[in-house]
Amino acid sequence: MQPGLRPMTAVRSAGYTSNRQAFDPLNMGSAKVSTPGLETNKEDTPEEKIKASERKIMVLIETSAQAASENNMKVALERAREASSRERALIRLQEQAGLSDNHNIDLTFAVLFNLAVQYTNNEMYTEAIATYQAITRNRMFSNSARLKVNMGNIYVKMGQLSQAIKMYRMAFDQAPTAHKDLRIKIMHNMGMLFVQMGRLEEAANSFEWVMRERSEFKAGLHAVLCHFALSHRDKMKRAFLELLEVQLNVDQEDKYSINPDDATSNILNEVIKNDDLSKLEKEMKLEAEKTILHAAKLIAPVIEDTLTTGFAWCVDAIKSSAYSTLAADLEISKAMVFLYNRDTQLAIDTLKMFENRDTKANSAAATMLSFIYYLQGDYDQAEKYGEAARNADAYNAAAYVNLSACAIKKDELNIARELLLCALETDASHVQALYNLGLVYKKEHIYEEALECFWKIRNMVRHDPQTLYQIGHLYQLMSDVDQASEWYNQLLGIIPSDPGVLQKLGEMYDSIGDKQQAFQFYNDSHRFYPANFEVIDWIGSYFISMQIAEKALTYFEKAVELAPDEPRWRLLVAACLRRTGQFHKALTEYQDIHNKFPDNIECLKFLVRLCSDLGLKEAQTYAVELKKAEKAKELKERQGSARPGTTGSRKSNSGTSSRAGSGLSVMSDHRPSPDRRPISGRNDYQGINYVDPVGPLPTRPMTAAGKRDDDFGDEELGDDLLPE
Repeated sequence: MQPGLRPMTAVRSAGYTSNRQAFDPLNMGSAKVSTPGLETNKEDTPEEKIKASERKIMVLIETSAQAASENNMKVALERAREASSRERALIRLQEQAGLSDNHNIDLTFAVLFNLAVQYTNNEMYTEAIATYQAITRNRMFSNSARLKVNMGNIYVKMGQLSQAIKMYRMAFDQAPTAHKDLRIKIMHNMGMLFVQMGRLEEAANSFEWVMRERSEFKAGLHAVLCHFALSHRDKMKRAFLELLEVQLNVDQEDKYSINPDDATSNILNEVIKNDDLSKLEKEMKLEAEKTILHAAKLIAPVIEDTLTTGFAWCVDAIKSSAYSTLAADLEISKAMVFLYNRDTQLAIDTLKMFENRDTKANSAAATMLSFIYYLQGDYDQAEKYGEAARNADAYNAAAYVNLSACAIKKDELNIARELLLCALETDASHVQALYNLGLVYKKEHIYEEALECFWKIRNMVRHDPQTLYQIGHLYQLMSDVDQASEWYNQLLGIIPSDPGVLQKLGEMYDSIGDKQQAFQFYNDSHRFYPANFEVIDWIGSYFISMQIAEKALTYFEKAVELAPDEPRWRLLVAACLRRTGQFHKALTEYQDIHNKFPDNIECLKFLVRLCSDLGLKEAQTYAVELKKAEKAKELKERQGSARPGTTGSRKSNSGTSSRAGSGLSVMSDHRPSPDRRPISGRNDYQGINYVDPVGPLPTRPMTAAGKRDDDFGDEELGDDLLPE
């Protein structure tokens, strides 16, 4: 330590400073910022705790409502329950603080109401009813009676209609008369429930009360329906007249008309012509027209003694109302009813009355006439009225479709295509025009364009079976087996019992050599439609190729039952009997065929062959008949048969009484349809030029009856029967 220095200490000297005091007469430099004293935390007071708790509860209610709007019902219910739990805790806190008198009753109502709504959204109806009852029984809640409507709605969902009506009645009685809209809606709900319960008189009274309070189309139509179900003619008429008195209260369309002298107004009209209000007005007008027409078409056949008189009364009533423009539509509807009742001439006479009327009605009637004549096969008249419809209204897409159908019948595909394109220019979403255009492209082998048309239809009509079939068939024509199979299977998902689609799938798999899968589809097709001869033929041929002639015999016998006058199936039955070794039964079958079809050359050939195998003397008799039949056939062909070819050009014939290819439709491993190609192979026996319908016979056991190298034994045959 150095001498003269004071040692340091831990305590500073009191009242002294090492700094020199500066001049500060106002003592500004030494002024200190006063620090306020400690205050009590406001959040610790009961009032602030209550307010904070109320804010948290409101946040939970809002979160619950938002989750419900996002369709997240589970989260919405959890938040509603949490809000209810916090609200009960808030009540206890207020009681402890002695602030029960300041309780927020609106908050309690919001919590309970939201909880009941979320219970309903989660289909917890019992809990929802209990919650609503807790609200309605508390007299502190004003207007709680309106919640009985909600309770009634829940009872409807639960199927307790009587209890629902009870709730609606209580809500109706407790609703003030000033709340007119609410009372009308409640009464309408009661009417709908009465209809469901079969209490039509009370339902009609409910709807009539609504019409007296405030006329509206929905209640008016329901009143008409109730009286129709009760067969009250006079009340039906009265209700229909009340329906016609309903005011639509929309502006007239002529306000949007173009004024050539005012460009500014025209621009404004074009803007407001398609705004939301204008769209709403159009929807209301269409709904009103549809309601009136439906009611008229419903009651017209029953309000008078005859259908014509009933429609006449409805037409007169409409003409004298504010909806007089609908009279023409109703008369066209009358023609549709005549068509439905198969009174075609009355329908035609009714539609021809429009020939000299206004353009729109004339075009619609001419379109219907064109369609009727087309169905009757009178294509000239159909085209005539189609032209009349187009001339009356150039924007009538249906007229172009009818004209195109006539052009297709005349095989004028180019004209049909142009007409359909015009129809689509008028209405790009016209389904019939798109469908027919796709068919035209398909006939012209323009598969890509056809596919585009059917794709457009599918986007508009998602599950139309005909469209799905056309798409699948186009892919099949384009050799896209995978896509075709996918679309056919989609079609089977809609119509699982369609035998035609199942047959198409069988044909596809047969074409690619998958016989087993093809058999599954052919078998399903036969199960749903056993009378399809092509399917029967394919299945029978499949069993023969699998060396199971016994099963093939069953299918060919069914074909004989379906077509007893067709020798082809009898020949196949006899051939199957031969394959299974039942030669005597086969001989009997051939003889029956010969007795019924004596000119059938195929049958005679098999008789000659079989009798020779069995060593029967009738072989030569049948051989002579065969020779005569062949000569007669050749003579007939030379005398003027329009079909080219001779017996030498075909190895087998069914005779004059059988169709082409009779007895030849047999199994071939390389053809899509079993009845389209004959087998090219020959039997081991070469004595007669014929083809066995079911393929070569199995080799017979050696016997002493005759030598294998002589098919006809000791019979003397003509030179024309010897093998070539």
